[in-house]
Amino acid sequence: MNIAGGNYYCLIAGLPEISPDDKKLSLSVKELRAYLSDYLTKKEIDIINLFFFPNDNAQILRLLQKQEPDTNLQTVFTVEQLEDEIQDPMFIPSYIKEYLLDLENGDIDVTKRLPEVELSERYWNFMLSQKDKMVRKYAEFSMNIKNLITALNCRKYNLDIEREVIGDSYFTKQLKTSRAKDFELSHDYPYIESVMTLFEKDNTAEREYKIDMLYWKFLDETTENKYFTFDNVIAFTLKLMILERWSKMTTEQGKAIFRELLERFKNEFQFAKEFDI
Repeated sequence: MNIAGGNYYCLIAGLPEISPDDKKLSLSVKELRAYLSDYLTKKEIDIINLFFFPNDNAQILRLLQKQEPDTNLQTVFTVEQLEDEIQDPMFIPSYIKEYLLDLENGDIDVTKRLPEVELSERYWNFMLSQKDKMVRKYAEFSMNIKNLITALNCRKYNLDIEREVIGDSYFTKQLKTSRAKDFELSHDYPYIESVMTLFEKDNTAEREYKIDMLYWKFLDETTENKYFTFDNVIAFTLKLMILERWSKMTTEQGKAIFRELLERFKNEFQFAKEFDI
């Protein structure tokens, strides 16, 4: 049952209420995707899938590095499809296809930056090029948050900001060139102060959660007074993704994720031994 004429009332009315405090969810992300496939057009599903491509990115990099695929990743393409695409890229998004072709042709300097950073930059540029305004807004916000945290880490550990941040926006250029504490960005981007305050927290898991809550606030503000629109469907999907990530945590899972975050942090910034945690 695809929606005609942009009427999302029935779809949204059928979704459960969710809030940042929810610990147990009545709907999983996987179930939501199945639910949406009964209501949305192919074009709309393609837009929803944009937000899951980071998982495909991670899976592709695992396969390229001859690692076992992560079966817990909620990707758009199956492992088998991705394996086929690596050999002959045809159906994957243009940014992944170009990455694979550039890699094959030796046009990517693998010593200059990590594969995760290279592919991430291509993904976010791809998102910023989308026609859907909500997608572009989210992409700009998310890329700014990630770049800011990256720049703060670079400052803290005396690493090359130029090499680690992505994109060529005004925001990115300020991160690369400004020596001010807030990179001279606080006036135009109110969330800068919040991120910088959170960055000082020692508890990595708590910091990550509160940064996710900044995303939640952004989604609320972006969809204010847009109760039965496709923007609201996008926002609900992204919020549920946030909730599912945190609702799965038990005490032991929390510790495991904490260790994972530290390991990811070390890998991304290629710590020297003296910074080993």
